[in-house]
Amino acid sequence: MLNRRCLVEYIMISTHRDLISCQDCGHLYDLPYVGHNQQLDCKFCHHVMLTHRPNWEHKVTAFTMAGIILFIVANVFPFIGLETAGQFQHSNLIGGVQALIHRKEFLLASIVFITIFLFPLLELIGVFYILLCRYMNIRAPFIGIIVHLLHISKPWGMLEIFLVGLAVASLKLGNFADIILGPGIYAFIGLVLTLIANNLYLSREDIWDWLKHDNFYSKEEGEAVMSCHCCEAHIGMSLLQDDNECPRCGTHIHLHHPHSIQKTTALLIAAFVLYIPSNLLPIMTTTQLGQESTDTLLSGVLHLIQSGDIPIAMVVFIASIVVPIAKLVVMAYLLWNVSINFSGNPKQMARLYRITEFVGRWSMIDVFVVTTLVALVQFGLLANIEPGGALLCFAGVVVLTMLAAETFDPKLIWKAYESKKIK
Repeated sequence: MLNRRCLVEYIMISTHRDLISCQDCGHLYDLPYVGHNQQLDCKFCHHVMLTHRPNWEHKVTAFTMAGIILFIVANVFPFIGLETAGQFQHSNLIGGVQALIHRKEFLLASIVFITIFLFPLLELIGVFYILLCRYMNIRAPFIGIIVHLLHISKPWGMLEIFLVGLAVASLKLGNFADIILGPGIYAFIGLVLTLIANNLYLSREDIWDWLKHDNFYSKEEGEAVMSCHCCEAHIGMSLLQDDNECPRCGTHIHLHHPHSIQKTTALLIAAFVLYIPSNLLPIMTTTQLGQESTDTLLSGVLHLIQSGDIPIAMVVFIASIVVPIAKLVVMAYLLWNVSINFSGNPKQMARLYRITEFVGRWSMIDVFVVTTLVALVQFGLLANIEPGGALLCFAGVVVLTMLAAETFDPKLIWKAYESKKIK
């Protein structure tokens, strides 16, 4: 039954309807039945719109409680150590951050701290707060904001990438010293797995349905509606002409991301500018028995190949060389198509965008490798590793290209495609 409530100037229809919109291309569907562990894909761009996870609350509760315990253990107990020539050096989870702060690399230290400590911690606290309120059936303040922040901050928590970087650093140091693993590293591996599981099972749709069951708002029946990117409610276009706030969550709604093309272009240009010194300058400086040598991104890959670590060299080469270049090229290609001359298949462009958005963050592997080496290899005259000027530039490239992917509105692909069809 429709619940009609008077506002100041008009009557608003507020009800629940089984509708779903693709957040990538904007197409609207009647919501069909989705079975357990099944997912619903958009038939236009193949974006995953919904995944049904049964009993997700119990699983996410278990994962979150385990994650909080593992997070504490990973930070309290010894993490990884290095022993050579009777000298021992150890590091904890944020040892690299402390090493960077000691060298006055405050911006780089902030990036590493945010991605491997702050965001994972806030994710655990946020999910715990939501689950506690849900079990107590208390619709406490800020739950909706937390749900939205958990969604948009997901790419910025990079513990799994840090774990791969830690493995690469350990392989590089294997011939130089004995590596000692502490209990903290095992807790850290468990923490990475629990956070991945949390992201797989947490249901934003169910949480919003519990917070506010009504998900459809309009002035009149049959008018065009638009989906809220935060709570996925559907709002009539006539309501948005009067007020562009979502009646369900209060988020500002726009047909397209404001100034998407301009923001993405500016970020890409800045990333391209930083990519040049990140390849020309040394990424780290190694001093061993008084002899100093420097490594760039490419020479580090070549050293791994020469030492026989070809699989690891390929991982680093793809993450540090191929992915940044590919991301710059793909994003420039998409910008050209949506703003200047559209030519191509919109489905393929949408797929390219999603792949680029997903893999871009993995370029942080090299940043985490060098950060770990700087924290561990401090043996005085025997051996020392210091960060080079390229490290901050390269971290800037990764951050800027990630922001470029987030500011780019994939709906523009379909808008440009429809405009070309009309012509």
